[in-house]
Amino acid sequence: MKNGLIVTILFFIFFQTPVNSEAYDYLDKNYEQDLKVHCENCSEEIELEEEIARFLEQKQIPVSLDECLDIALQNNFDIKARYETYKSAEYIHKNALAKFLPDVGYSFYSIYYRGQVLVGTALIDQFDELALSSLFVAKHDLTQGGRQIFEAKVRKFEKYQRKEDLNFTKEEVLKNTAIYYWQLLENKINIEIHIKNLHERIAQLKLTENLEMAGMGTKFDVIRQKNEVANAKRTLINSVNNYKLMQAKLSNVMGIEIQTCLFPVEEEVETLNLVDKNITVDELFKVAENNRKDIKALKDKVMAMKNERRVIYTDFVPKPRVDAQFVQEGTNKIGLGRAVVVGGYVDFMLGENMGVGTITKAKAKTHEINSFSLEITNKLRGIKEDLLNSYYNSKLLLKQIDITKQQVEYATQTVELAEMRLDAGQGILLDVIQAQTFKTNARIEYLQSVIEYNINQVELLFNEGIIDIDKIVNGYKP
Repeated sequence: MKNGLIVTILFFIFFQTPVNSEAYDYLDKNYEQDLKVHCENCSEEIELEEEIARFLEQKQIPVSLDECLDIALQNNFDIKARYETYKSAEYIHKNALAKFLPDVGYSFYSIYYRGQVLVGTALIDQFDELALSSLFVAKHDLTQGGRQIFEAKVRKFEKYQRKEDLNFTKEEVLKNTAIYYWQLLENKINIEIHIKNLHERIAQLKLTENLEMAGMGTKFDVIRQKNEVANAKRTLINSVNNYKLMQAKLSNVMGIEIQTCLFPVEEEVETLNLVDKNITVDELFKVAENNRKDIKALKDKVMAMKNERRVIYTDFVPKPRVDAQFVQEGTNKIGLGRAVVVGGYVDFMLGENMGVGTITKAKAKTHEINSFSLEITNKLRGIKEDLLNSYYNSKLLLKQIDITKQQVEYATQTVELAEMRLDAGQGILLDVIQAQTFKTNARIEYLQSVIEYNINQVELLFNEGIIDIDKIVNGYKP
């Protein structure tokens, strides 16, 4: 009974968490040595923002998911590049439409003559005259046998393709921003878990050292616990490093300074149900088939190529054109005489290289079109496969979340029972260590399951082609 009371007192004194942990370096021996003075109950919340700021030696900037999504849409460099490409295609289309207008021009010249001039067989002396000419010209190719019409359609569908590329890039940026945010939040909470784990390991080390001094423990127990402390430090360092790397990834996709220290505002993470649980795979695929921007871009590309083939066949079509001139010519002394000239022309060639060159070019374009059509079919199959995987993965993750949540509850109870048994002198410290290890792992696995589920929901929205900020943050409460 006396031994059990001693163990209880020592456990109460040493098995606690530092109050001013920000004043210490977890990798410094002084942190362990001064733990006895600076401690409070292990259930006390950790000021995680201050802890991480101290680790990284940089002030953290709290952000929410919706804020990150807004900033990414405004600053992402891939979106900016796709926008410039789209605007270029838009003006190329306008240029193609401008070719339907006639070419209009005006020219004027004057020539001064002085001296002798031979007119017929007569030589005129002392000729002094200023010749004048004014010419107004209008030309129209009358669509070049339809070529200009099909070329304009080519540019139109290319513009549509660039617009869909831009929209698809926006969706990719939203997806990646949301995924990186959830992963950063996961790493943040992991740091908290590993900090608490380190506190517990250090407290256990102090306990084993005091038990050894009291003759109730062994050197082996102390060495084993020192190894547990070292392992806890290693996992904490890894979690901080992963957190910093994920900060850089999120900052990069948001288009802001890479070294920005973003800090998710959530203290815990909840599951987000962004897609109807009762929807079927076939319904998901139907939505994707109608909404995926990359599929629309490929279809626009095929339409542009079909019109390129029509352009080739216009080699066989007669090409009428009209020229009109309004002329004023004369001299300064006698004045200007007027004339109107209107000409109609028709050019007709039997295609390029007697038609053989035209036909072979058209056949080559046909096979290119077939290739792109097969690429669309193949891409749709890939999308359906992704939807199928995400669909069943979503259902499995929900079950996994329930299981890991139960594991956390069981692990917490196991720790409490192991501590009670140790207090009563009926258990050993190894049982407490193992129970706390199980609890730490269970918390990490539960956190991973929830994060994976939220990422899965975002990917489902993306694969359907209906992702946007409102749908991503549906039910989100930072």
